[in-house]
Amino acid sequence: MSTRIFILISVILLTALIGCERVNQVVQPEATTTPTETTLKIGVIQPSNTFTTFSQGAETARVQINENGGVLGMEIAFISRDNQPVASEPPTPEASVTAAKELIEMEDVFALLGPVYSSNSVEVGPIAQQAQRLMLPGSSGSNVPESGDYVFLITVPNPFQGKVMASFAMNPDELGAKTAATIIEEGDAYTIDLVHAFEAAFQGNGGEIVYSGAYTVGDTNFTALLTEIHEATPDVIFCPGFQPEVPSLINEARQIGITATFLGGSAWDDRERFLSILDDNSVLDTSYYPTNFSVATQDADVQEFVSGYTALFGSPPDGIAASGYDALRLLARAIEAAGSLDRVAVRDAFAAVNDYKGATTISHYDENRHPVKSLAIQKISGGQVEHYKVVEP
Repeated sequence: MSTRIFILISVILLTALIGCERVNQVVQPEATTTPTETTLKIGVIQPSNTFTTFSQGAETARVQINENGGVLGMEIAFISRDNQPVASEPPTPEASVTAAKELIEMEDVFALLGPVYSSNSVEVGPIAQQAQRLMLPGSSGSNVPESGDYVFLITVPNPFQGKVMASFAMNPDELGAKTAATIIEEGDAYTIDLVHAFEAAFQGNGGEIVYSGAYTVGDTNFTALLTEIHEATPDVIFCPGFQPEVPSLINEARQIGITATFLGGSAWDDRERFLSILDDNSVLDTSYYPTNFSVATQDADVQEFVSGYTALFGSPPDGIAASGYDALRLLARAIEAAGSLDRVAVRDAFAAVNDYKGATTISHYDENRHPVKSLAIQKISGGQVEHYKVVEP
């Protein structure tokens, strides 16, 4: 009898357990089928050894946004990829494309910040466009957004930079130049675009381009190029390329007796590295270059960026950092305006940006997805960079 009772009790318990399990199977899925999104993943394409302040500026914005509750209640998380395979060489389009595909296909990031170089950005743009991911590069190439309506520039586009520097050079109250030489980096989309804009504006204002030349990445001897420029005797030399070549080129120019004023592009604003190439930066004195940001601007939004960046990284930000900061701030603003992560709605909200104030001020975006914004001209004096003036669009 006891055995039968034991078997009967066992059957009852087993039945009860199975019943509970069935209840769990019915009830539990209802509680977990609508998970709450708590993290907004943003991809960052950042060279490891150049223009590193871009991601640092973005990080400053990320910290500030997360401290204030995130975006639509979501905390922002960065997933980064390095697109500079060799530290002593520029980042490559191939590495940039690989980084973009990994971030989109494997990590499923919502948007991309970067790349920095225009020659990389023009290759990544079509990938972002096809995947409907907003791409906010640190580059200024006017053709970068041609990939489609998910690609927006953040920094001052090259056509405006070139026009401003040409007008500045020819202004009788500034340099009063009548002749100019221009130098590109062979095959580089950024310098080619910027020099083209400068030459068009300079000649359009009645100036004369007396020499156009080029150097190659990795060059350390510029004697042949500079000898021809010396013979052409330009008033100014527009050389908007990168370190380490440009500081070395200017140094050699002074050694052979060239006294023309050097003008650069926004690439010069990788100032920590730009000013680390020469033992004596005084040879760079009285050179000028444009940037979309000035640390001297006494505006509450600018100073919020400056203080936040300095607290995190121990030094004041540059124009490259400002682009990274504004890229994330603008993205967060567009998502909040859209009220969701609907890609089309966020893209439309981004295109509708107006009167934005952050590290820089953006009036609006034009039909080419170029920001309409002011430009600051910096001067190198005493081997250091100092603010010179602001030019409005």
